[in-house]
Amino acid sequence: MKSKLVIVTDRGLLRAFRQTQNASDRQPRLELIGELKPAAAREKLSDQVSDQAGRFARGGGGGAGAGAISGDLSAGEGLNREAEKDHRLIQQLAGKIDTLLADESVATCLLAVSAPIHKQLFEALQPASRDKITQVLASNLAKTDPTELPGHFAKAARARASKS
Repeated sequence: MKSKLVIVTDRGLLRAFRQTQNASDRQPRLELIGELKPAAAREKLSDQVSDQAGRFARGGGGGAGAGAISGDLSAGEGLNREAEKDHRLIQQLAGKIDTLLADESVATCLLAVSAPIHKQLFEALQPASRDKITQVLASNLAKTDPTELPGHFAKAARARASKS
């Protein structure tokens, strides 16, 4: 039997649910089938780098000749550290979603991703995974009660339908 997944995620938490609905159920039931809490999302900057000065030459200024480096050393800056951390988190989340959607029993998927990362995450997914996703919400629902999730997706679908 083909199933429908509901996946909600932000930078620090991904939760995947299988949606089931019996004839007697008024609303679909969601069963938690997977969860990912990337450790890097919760690490502080001080946990990732040391506080000791690096050994990068400051350069510039008057040296002994053209291109000479003075003996003055600076603490090298990690210029794109946050961007790199986000990129790695997005790749990790996309990998987990790809794994979940690779299951042949999964027919469709509803995906809610926090707004700051939803475009990058969707683009990081494999084409086969993107094909199974029928609705994407740019909303952080990762910590929302599972019983409320179908209502969020239904409300967004109605709003999109009324614009058409």
